[in-house]
Amino acid sequence: MHTCGLEYLTSHNPHATTKVIGAYFKDRYPEGKGPSTKDLKNSIRIELGCNASYWKVWRGSEIAKSLVRGTHEHGYGVIDVYSHMLRTSNSRSKTALKIDENGRFKYFFVAYGAWILGFAQMRKVIAVDGTFLRSKYDGVLLSAVAQDAENHIFPVAFCVVDSKAHYGCCMRHLGVNIRNNFHNASVVYHFYKAAKAYNIDVFSDYFNRIRDLVSQAATHLERVGFHRWSRAFFPGNRYNIMTTNIVESVNSIFLDEREYPINALFDAINRRFAEKFHESRMKFINAPTIFVLAIEKYIAKNINLGNKLLIHQTANYKYIVTSHDEVATVDLLAKSCTCKVFDIDKIPCPHAMAALRCQYGDDYGRRIYEYSSSYYKVEVYLIAYVEEIKPVPYEET
Repeated sequence: MHTCGLEYLTSHNPHATTKVIGAYFKDRYPEGKGPSTKDLKNSIRIELGCNASYWKVWRGSEIAKSLVRGTHEHGYGVIDVYSHMLRTSNSRSKTALKIDENGRFKYFFVAYGAWILGFAQMRKVIAVDGTFLRSKYDGVLLSAVAQDAENHIFPVAFCVVDSKAHYGCCMRHLGVNIRNNFHNASVVYHFYKAAKAYNIDVFSDYFNRIRDLVSQAATHLERVGFHRWSRAFFPGNRYNIMTTNIVESVNSIFLDEREYPINALFDAINRRFAEKFHESRMKFINAPTIFVLAIEKYIAKNINLGNKLLIHQTANYKYIVTSHDEVATVDLLAKSCTCKVFDIDKIPCPHAMAALRCQYGDDYGRRIYEYSSSYYKVEVYLIAYVEEIKPVPYEET
C-alpha cells in the first residue's frame, strides 16, 4: 500500500494504474459483489486525489473482482477438481463434467445430495429454465427447481452449458407463435382459465371461447397438444403448480453472479441454498400445526366454503354436494370429487369438506389431514431440509 502524498505525483505517472486500482479496491468486493464503476471513479477522486478514465476504472474493477473470485480461465481449469471436492464434502451428490474431443468445455452438472434427499419429499413437479451468463466465455445457466409446500423454491439441479441454441430456438419460436396469436386480452384471459381448469367440462367452456375469438390460436393450441399446457388433460399430477415463476425467480436471485467464473458461480449457489435450508429448518422446527402454514390457511378457507354448501348422502362415503353454481359428487374412499380439485391438489375441496363434516361429525376436523397428501406435513417439510449443504473447500485446503 503506497503512502506517498499527492506532492509526489509527476507528469510521468499522474494516475493510478489498473493493477493499483484493482488491489486498492479488492476488499470492497466481498463474495465478488461490489460498487459500480461510477462509484469507484468517485472514490478514486475523493480518496486518492486522482482522476482516472471510466475505462481504466472499469479495468481496475475487473482486476479487483478476479482477485476475489479468481479468473474465468482458472475457474474452468479447476472445475474437475472442484467437482471432486464438492462430492467429497457433500455425500451422495451427483456431478457431471463433459469435455469434447478437442478439450473444449461442454457442460457441468450439479445436484447436491441434500437436494436429492429433499426432493423425495416434494410434489413431483419440476420447472426448468435457462439464463444467459455474462462471463467472458458466455454460456447458459440451466436451473431445475421444485416448489415446496410453502410455495418456495427447492433446488433440484443446476447446469452450466456452453450453448443452448436448440433449446432457445424452440422456446423462441413457441413464444412468437403464442404472442402472435394471443394479441387479444380476452383470449389471454380465457387461455389462462382453460390452462388452470381442473376438469374437462370447464376447460372446454373456456377453450370454445378462444376458438370463437381467434380460431388460429385454438388451432395452434390443439396442434401443440392439450396435455402440454392444460391441467385437465395433463397425464400426471401438477397439483396446484401451473407456472414456471419459481425458476424465473432463480434467474433473478443470481443476477449478479452470472458474470462470475464458473466455480465462483457454483459457490454462490451453494451459499444461497445452504442459507435457505437452514432458514426453512428453523422456521418449522417447533411448529404447532400438522401441516405447513400455507396449507393450513388453504384448509381453513375450504372449511369455511364447505360450511355453506348443501349435502345429500347417496351411499356410504358418497355424497352429492350443491352450491349456487354447480353440483358435485364426492367419493371419500376414492378421495375424489367431480370438480377434480380434491383429486389433483390432494387437499379436500369445499365439496369434500362438506362431505367429511357429514361423514365424521365433530371429528371431521382431525380427519381432514387423513384425506390430504403427506407432502404438506410439517414433519415431511423438515425432512426435505434436514441435510446440511456444506461449502466446497478451497483448493489449497
